[in-house]
Amino acid sequence: MALAESLAGCSDSQLVRQALAGQTEAFGRVFSNYQASAFGLALSYTRNREDARDVVQDAFIKAFQNLRRFDLRRNFGPWLMSIVRNLSIDLLRRRKHSCHELIPDTLQDRRAHRYAERGLVRRDVRAVLMHLTEKHRQILLLRDYLGHSYLEIADTLGIPLGTVMSRLHQARKRFRQISLKRAAPRAA
Repeated sequence: MALAESLAGCSDSQLVRQALAGQTEAFGRVFSNYQASAFGLALSYTRNREDARDVVQDAFIKAFQNLRRFDLRRNFGPWLMSIVRNLSIDLLRRRKHSCHELIPDTLQDRRAHRYAERGLVRRDVRAVLMHLTEKHRQILLLRDYLGHSYLEIADTLGIPLGTVMSRLHQARKRFRQISLKRAAPRAA
């Protein structure tokens, strides 16, 4: 109990250092901190809860196995999310799915308890997302639905911060354009 309490206030880099020193409980804390985000990202790619769970499990195993290679000056979250993203894409490639067909069920899972009319909004959002390019869809998912910071997105996708901001602006602009086109026939 005392170890668990002492780990509660530790930063990610402190937890990683402790895990590297052999304290497996420290990595367990890291797992607890990132499990929900990792699952949300995996689910947005795989659209299947079991596949997402498998991806998250594999990602944490891979992260643990490669922990010695992790640069302690960086944030752990984006590094882990890159692993989750890559494993999700690998899983889909093995299954011969196209990433362009992926629309996140995360929207549905996060808001399933809300009003029935919001179900229409979710369907509309998914339909609009389907018309975006993969790079625009990814950036919107990471920022607007998973709540990642610009720096985390840059680390996760391996792109410069300026590219994140530019791409996010373009993605939101394109999302609005498509939304307006889809809404126009209904208004008439």
